[in-house]
Amino acid sequence: MQSLNDEECRQVESVKQLLQKNFKDKLYAIYLYGSYVDGGLKHKSDLDILVIIEREITDQERKQLAQNFLNISVPIGHATARALEITILEKGSITNKNHPYTYQLQYGEWLREELLKGELLYSQSDPDISILLKTAQLHNITIFGPDICDWLNPISYEQLIFAMQKTYPQIIAHWKDDQDECNQILALCRIAYTLDHKTIVAKDVAATWFLEFLSQIDQDILQLIIDEYIGQGHEQCWLVLHDQLAKIVKELQHKIEPLLFN
Repeated sequence: MQSLNDEECRQVESVKQLLQKNFKDKLYAIYLYGSYVDGGLKHKSDLDILVIIEREITDQERKQLAQNFLNISVPIGHATARALEITILEKGSITNKNHPYTYQLQYGEWLREELLKGELLYSQSDPDISILLKTAQLHNITIFGPDICDWLNPISYEQLIFAMQKTYPQIIAHWKDDQDECNQILALCRIAYTLDHKTIVAKDVAATWFLEFLSQIDQDILQLIIDEYIGQGHEQCWLVLHDQLAKIVKELQHKIEPLLFN
């Protein structure tokens, strides 16, 4: 596993100290998960942090934490530090409640502009939390607290199906939006892989697996996406390639929908 650089280590330590100061004995656990522990950080990967607490967050705390996270995180593509994605869950709500689960707070760089304008974060129910928790169960590093397997029952495949049934239509409807085409197509590749193999892998691994289902022309386009994601290719102007990308999305739909909805 790759090591975090000094600046990334300082970011993680700053988050840990902030959470310990705010939640004191109600901070239960902190985990690193995602790309860093599953395939390695890519050029534009954020650093995924899962936080478990033993009480709910007040609106004032949520506002203050968001401002602090803005100062610790950096926009995607920074030379040495990382964009952070921080999800805070209340332990009782995920050990005692049926899914979909609710996060107390979720911070990501896609929210920076809104937060700088004074907008607030809210607690929200999100089917994707099941996928997040399963990803963390498969690969994680404990920063604080007990091993995740010591307190959280395994996320079932049925929970993953439910979550994907909720998130998949949104991806299909909005994959062209916000210049996020590559990430959305990679997310679809991971859904296809999960349905076929009943496990979760890194996005580039899933996309590489899906190459075999495409024509040579479409393989070349998806390979460009993979190369850009792992930092081994030039950034493309994907807007002018939407017609070709739409063909890949269509093939992914043909692969996913019979398994997801039947």
